[in-house]
This record gives sequence, structure tokens and C-alpha cells, in this order.
Amino acid sequence: MKAVDIRPLMAPNSVALVGASCTKNSFGRAMLDMALSGNFKGHIYPVNPKYKDGLGCRFYNTLSALPEIVDHVVLAVANERLENALLNAIEHKVKAVTIFADCYGQTHDGLPLKDRLKSIAEEADVLLCGPNSMGFHNLDHGLRITPFPSPKGLVAGSITAILQSGSVMGALAHNDKRLRFNLLVSTGSEYCVTAADYMNWSLSQSTTSVIGLFLESVRDPEYFLSVLRRAQDQNIPVVLLKVGRTEMSRRMALSHTGAKMGEHLIFETVMKSHGVHLVETIDEMVASLHLFSQARSAASGHIASIHDSGGERELLADICNDTGVQFAQLSTTTKDKITPWLPEGLKAENPLDAWGSGRNAKETFLNAANALVQDENVAALMYVLDWRQDYYLHEMHEEIVKAVSLATQKPVAAVSNYALTLNQDLALRLSEQNIPLLEGTKEATIAFKHLLNHRDASYEEKCEHQPHLDLKRIIHDIKMKGWIGETEGFRLLEEYGISTPSSRQVDNVMSAIGAASELGYPVVMKTAMAHIAHKTEVGGVKLNINNEEQARIAYTELSSQLGPDVIVAQMISEGIEWMIGIVNDRDFGPAIMISPGGIMVELLEEKVVMMPPFTAMQAALKLKNLKATKLLTGYRGQQELAFDALCEAASNVSRLAYDLANYIEEMDINPILISSTQAVALDVMLKIKNADTL
Repeated sequence: MKAVDIRPLMAPNSVALVGASCTKNSFGRAMLDMALSGNFKGHIYPVNPKYKDGLGCRFYNTLSALPEIVDHVVLAVANERLENALLNAIEHKVKAVTIFADCYGQTHDGLPLKDRLKSIAEEADVLLCGPNSMGFHNLDHGLRITPFPSPKGLVAGSITAILQSGSVMGALAHNDKRLRFNLLVSTGSEYCVTAADYMNWSLSQSTTSVIGLFLESVRDPEYFLSVLRRAQDQNIPVVLLKVGRTEMSRRMALSHTGAKMGEHLIFETVMKSHGVHLVETIDEMVASLHLFSQARSAASGHIASIHDSGGERELLADICNDTGVQFAQLSTTTKDKITPWLPEGLKAENPLDAWGSGRNAKETFLNAANALVQDENVAALMYVLDWRQDYYLHEMHEEIVKAVSLATQKPVAAVSNYALTLNQDLALRLSEQNIPLLEGTKEATIAFKHLLNHRDASYEEKCEHQPHLDLKRIIHDIKMKGWIGETEGFRLLEEYGISTPSSRQVDNVMSAIGAASELGYPVVMKTAMAHIAHKTEVGGVKLNINNEEQARIAYTELSSQLGPDVIVAQMISEGIEWMIGIVNDRDFGPAIMISPGGIMVELLEEKVVMMPPFTAMQAALKLKNLKATKLLTGYRGQQELAFDALCEAASNVSRLAYDLANYIEEMDINPILISSTQAVALDVMLKIKNADTL
């Protein structure tokens, strides 16, 4: 999908409100009130044949009676009237339409109403917000299109919120005036205009400093990612709350990779690679949006915090430890500045409890906070209390935090440990001074983590990739085969430079004995029968075969239980088992998982997920964060193993996955054995996409 100009939808010169009403407590009345309350500079035309005038407005019977062709028509009518209303709007030559209704039901000819409306809008090339939308608040343009009354007096700001939930839009617009939005939009069913289109529009607005997304799904992933890249290029933070994170159960039985790497983990990997800051609750999203909206970038270093409570200081320390947020190490100069102001018994440290007896509290907190924020190791300051208004001590702290913020360009935020303190008026006063008041210790900590991560974001250079020289032949060999056997799987891995043991596939006992003798004992025998994903679980693997008699017995048992096709392979046992796998996501394509393998895949919940293609160096940077990697690098005097070979193999798998993205559904290399000299794939399971889809 290419970017579309949604100006007629978001910033029209004129709007017609079909279904506007003067009836109190009706959707039509709320819609008209909201449109009139936003200081919109264009023309607003209520359309309803029941009225001639009302609420200071002239009403019109139909769109054709309007004195001009409007840019945007809002349809606040019931489902049974929607089709005709949309056709009338198109006949009026309108450029954009908003539909609030859910569009359930059928048309007169039995077609689903939603499909009919989408077809009409697409054929007419009309921009459509919704259906099933609560509309939007474009505060930059003073335009509020919604059928629900929300508080007047919202102050325009720099936060864009794009939400696939009308209730979340209502929660943000109706409850907290400290948040300053330039745009709030409920995207609805996104028949024509998607979340990516709204995001692309917001990136063109000079007022946008941060974008918040509440998503159930992503439509047109390629376009969505291109807009995220634009946000990266413009250094606009994106905070995203994704719902519907359940792994697809159908994958659980196919492969270890599918079981450990569900759709949401792939989604998270893709989002993080595009600089997106992920949150899990609305409160976390709000805290992060509020902190980013102050538009100050974190300085170098880590956070500092000042408290009036030793216990709550410990609470923050615990939460920061859990979330990976580090406290700055204070310089000796900073400690020397703070110490003379502290009451007896308190220590100049970070996080800092500065209360003690409370004597000379104003001078203590002002000088200590200024010293903290001036330290070259401090990136940002958290001023932590249980902030409440109409309390003389917190009015004192309000003056202090304002003075500290004015004296620095570093981010400074007030943080309330308890989210239900009475502080709305106080929060608004702080907002006027560009100081966010963040509610909830954990929510605030996560917001600061995102602030620091945004500062530290490094965008990986795209891996240069040349397709395999014989790619057409490889595709021809695997296409339409469904499950690929281990012999063919090994051959494919070898094509991409991934080492495998020498092996032979046989179908009778004499051939098995001959293959074992040729390869040299010890050998391993495995069933080669199709569609057996987990050979060990069905008794399909025989290890440590050391002579002809053992070979005869092993083959006989395998063939009688599972069928005559058997693989005889070199027995390689020196090393540690890892695993590399591929899952092909329906939205974002193949993803590569690297993790401890063999029995460790069940015992250790450690893994790295990366999107192909990537280099061995990029894989190494990710893998070094795993505890299991220590077992490869000489941990506690153990032999150092071929970590570089594992990284190279993972990179080669990524090239394979990238080349064959349209053909491979899943692949497991489990285990890939890492010895002191090499990484060898001992087993491979590979499933090709359904032939009907190729």
C-alpha cells in the first residue's frame, strides 16, 4: 500500500454532520456539541430534515441542499440507512467519510453490509474513518468528530494517539487533561484508512513529538513498517500496546521453534528492530507518552532520584532492578555538594533519601536535586513523592521541582508512587512548566527505561545479501514437497554452508550395515519416514551403534516400528547442543530463533529471535546476552567451544530463510552440536508451505 493524503479526512475545510440532532443525551446532539466546541475554523453543516435550526446552527434537509461541496461527511445513522447515506455522500462528491456504526447485518440483497460499504468506498476512492469508530479529536485544527461527549478545554499538545479501540480513546480524552494531544483517533475497522495512514499523517505534522499506538492487528505490514522507519528517521518515539498475544496453538505440535516462538514474539522482535517502545498496559503507555512529550532527550549516563521516604526509595530500587533501569554513579564532587545539606544520619547517594527529620527541607531538597541533575553521570531526574495537591509540603516541592527543571535541559519528572493521589490540579500546573507527573512507581520506571532506550537506539545496518547462485534449482527441488526428509534437509543445509554429518539413506538391513561400515563406527540410525517431526519421542533414533550386530538390531527395530526408510549417519557426540529454527510469520515473514537445544530447549527459557538476513557479527551481539552462551566461552575453566561457528551457522540459516521465504513454513535444526572446532547440524525438520498457496 502506498501512502495516501488523508488531509480531507483529518483537516477538512468543511464538514457535514448527517444525523445531527438537538435532542438532549442523543448521539446526534453529542456529535454536534463536540464539533462546535473545538474552535474549528471551517464550516460545519448539520444535516437532518427534522430541524430547521437549533443550537445556533442552520440545519439542512439533505447534502444536496448545502451551499458548497464539503470535504468530509460524518454519517451518524443506523445500519439500515448507511448504504443510502454513503451513496448520497459519494454523489455529493465528498472526499472523506466517518462512520460510527458497527455495520453488522446484511444489505437488501443478502450481502454483508460491511463488505458492501467497503466496496462502495473503494470504488469511489473515498477516505473512510471507521466504521465502528468513535471518531477523532484533531486538536491542532480544532476539529472534534465523535458521537460521545468529552470534556471541553482539552489543550493541544504534541502527543498523537492512534487507537484500534474507541474505549481507549474515551479513556484518554475523558479523564486526564495533563496529557496534551495534537491528535486522538479511534480507527475502527479500518476499511480504507489504516493505523499506518494516521501515523504517516502525524509524522507530517510539526507538532508531533511522540506517537502512541493501541493495536489489535496490523493491516498491510510492509507499509506499516515503512512508516515506522520514517518515525525512526525523524527521531519520533513510538509507544505501542499490542493486544491479542496468544500463541497460535496449531504450531505447538509442528516444531520446537513454533512452540517457543509464537506470533507475538515475532511481532515484538520486528517492532524492537524498528525502535518501537512496547508496553503492556494503558497506564504504562500513558506514562511513556507523557514523559516523551516533554521533548527533552536523556543526557548521557543513567537516572537519579530524590525521595522523602526511605521505604519508597527502596521500592524504586527494587523495581529498577527488575526492569533493568540503572542508577547513575554520583561523582565525588556531587556527593560533596549534597552532604552538607542532609540531616544527620543520611548519606549522599543515588537514589537519595533527603527527608530525615524534615528540618530545612526546602533548602535540602532544592540543593540536593540541583546537585543530582548537574552530575555528568545523570541522564534524567525522578522527583519521587506521593504527590497530592492542597498540601503545603507538596506545594513546597512543586516550587522546587519547577526551579530544578528550569535550571537544566535534562528531563525532570515528578513521580507519584501511588497512582490514586489527588493531584489533577497540581499535575496541570506542572504540565504548564513542561514537567510530567507520572503516576505509579513501575509505570514511571518503565517510561524512563524507554526514554533511555530511545537515546541509546542504534539502527543496525541492513545486511547485504546476495541470493544463492543456484536458487532457482533449489526452489525447483523443494517446491510442492510438503515435508522434506532429513536427507534432503541436510543437502539443503550444505548448500548454505551449514555443516552436517556424513550420512546415507537406506531401505533394507544389508544397505544399513554397509552404510555403517562405510561411514565408520560408531554411527546413529534414525527413521527417515515422512511427517515424523520429533523422532526421539516415537523411538525413532538409535545412538552409539558400534558394530555390525548392533547395526542389524537397530535397523530391524526401526523398520518394524516406523517403516523401512532409515538414515545412517556419523555419530558425533563431542560438544554442547544448541538449536536454530525458522518460523514464517504470515505478516512479517521468516524469523530465526537461536537457543540452547536438545533437552536444554525444554529446561532453559532462553532464546534470541532475529529477522533475516543478518551477519554472524549481528548474531554474536544478540547471543552474548544469553546466560547459556557462557557454556561456549570457557565458563569456569571449561574448554572454549566454537561460538563463532554457531553465529556463522545462524547467519547462514538466515540467508536460507530469506531466499526461501515464499516456500518454507517451519524448520528446526535441533540439535546443532557445538564442539571446540565446528558447529554441526545433527537433525533437521523442514516443512514447506502448502502447495496450494505457492
